[in-house]
Order: sequence, then C-alpha cells, then structure tokens
Amino acid sequence: MELRVVKYFLAVAEAGSITEGARQVRISQPAVSRQLRALEQELGVELFERGHGALRLTQAGRRFLGVGRDLVRREQMARNAVGLEHPLETRLVAVAPFATILRTLAPFAAAHGARHPVIDAIECEPSLVFERTVALGADFGVSTVPPPADWAGHRLSPIGITAQVAPGHPLHGRPDVEVAELVRHPLILMDRTNQARMVFDDALAESGLALPDATELSSSFMAQGLAAAGRGAAVLTNEAVFGLHPVRVMRDGHQVRMSLYAGWDASHYAAGLIERWVAEYGDWLQTVDDVANVDAPAASA
Repeated sequence: MELRVVKYFLAVAEAGSITEGARQVRISQPAVSRQLRALEQELGVELFERGHGALRLTQAGRRFLGVGRDLVRREQMARNAVGLEHPLETRLVAVAPFATILRTLAPFAAAHGARHPVIDAIECEPSLVFERTVALGADFGVSTVPPPADWAGHRLSPIGITAQVAPGHPLHGRPDVEVAELVRHPLILMDRTNQARMVFDDALAESGLALPDATELSSSFMAQGLAAAGRGAAVLTNEAVFGLHPVRVMRDGHQVRMSLYAGWDASHYAAGLIERWVAEYGDWLQTVDDVANVDAPAASA
C-alpha cells in the first residue's frame, strides 16, 4: 500500500467527489479513479458507494478513513523526526555529563531553544559519553573528552575550574586564588577519573607543587555538600550551590580550564543541523565564559 494512494483516498473522501479530490491532489480524475480501484482490490473491500450524487463512504471506508489519517500523520511525524521538514520540530538527543546539562545545555536551551530543534539529554559519565551515544542511538555527545577520531566534532570554549567555599572560609569573597595558595587549604577533590581533577593535577605539576592531602569523592554534589559544611574547598566545574562562593583557580595569572567537546557521526542524517546547533552553542559558551570567567591577575598570596 502506497501512502500517496492513501492520500488520494483521503482527499476524495473529505471532498465528497472524485473530481474535487483529484483537483486537490493535482492528479487527473481518471488516474485517481484507477488508483482508488486498485486500493480497494488490495484491501479486498469497497471503500465508496458509487452512484449518482455525492460520493459516500461504505462502512469499511469509514473505518479506513481513521486508519488513513493516522498513516499520513505518522508519515509526517517520521519526516519531522529526521529533519526532512520543519527543522524546529526535529527532536535530537544528546548524551552529556549531568554537570554539563545543568550548567550549559539547559541554560542554552532556555536562552535560544526557540530557534533550534528540540534537544533532549541523557546523563552519562564524561569518559563514556561517545560510547553511550552509539549504544543508545543518540544523535551527538558533549563531553570533556574528545570524540572518536573518525567523528565530526568541535572543540568548544574551555570551562573554568573553581574552588567552591562556604561563608567563613578564608577564600570566601575572593575572585580568584593561585594554586600555590589554594593547596595550603583543606581540599575536596573528585577522584582521579574526573577530567577537572586531572586538569587540576596537571596545573599543580606544572607549578612544581605536590598534591596535598585531600578528601576524594566520586560525586560532585556530595563534594559541594561537604564544602558547604565547612570541610574544605571543593575543586569543581559545577555551578555553585548550597550558598557556596566560587573562587577561580589560577595558575600564573590565568584561570585553570578544561576543554569541552561536541561530537557526532559524520554520516548522521541531520549532521548539518547538529553542526549549526553546536556552532551557536559554542558561540554562546564563549560569551558566557567571557562574562563569568575572564582571566584576571591572581590575588596576592
């Protein structure tokens, strides 16, 4: 059964005549009549009561009318889903770390989502983002690790690392702190699989500093909870919560940052749509980063 013939049936049924239905679908009346006869033979039932006056649907025709409308509606949904028509109605699924969804994807959607496809997001550990993108059949990934070499992708604006401290902490109210000073305070760090932790460790090594004793956690939200309880400065990229104050972590006068990447299969049917979305997302990240994380002279130790 061809959808174009179903559309001929709907046009004729809704118009009440083959002549008017044929005019609406811009096909000759004899051609429409032949196609409808072929459809009835395929279904094994008559769909119309043919005679003088307006064309009327048989009982089978009335039942098929709802089915035909549903088939056409589902065809349109399929076209929308793959972006063949109406890009704004297209639905794309991203895989990203929860902190990235919370800090950047959701705020970007709030600011610019009206002129882009609908983006949903699935949470995932940073190191597994692109693997899970494939496994789940998602459309693209955003992570702090680069995508596979054979994927299309962009390196986005780096994200600044902060030391988040509670009121009463010696660093509270400060705009920034050099790593050499920061290590003199009790620290709460993510475990060594966390990308922000690895970047922080690199900054220490490049400064010739030994890693101090620190509380290591797997959950960034629990790290923020401990920091809010006054147990130390939590070194994170997350948005500050629980009344914590974010202090930019600096090395030689520049904020320590980690890269963010977007990646997708280059053969993806909506590759162009994804690329345009990522480009604007990247521009927005740069703007946000320029406002919130501008490099500044390090505070005196």
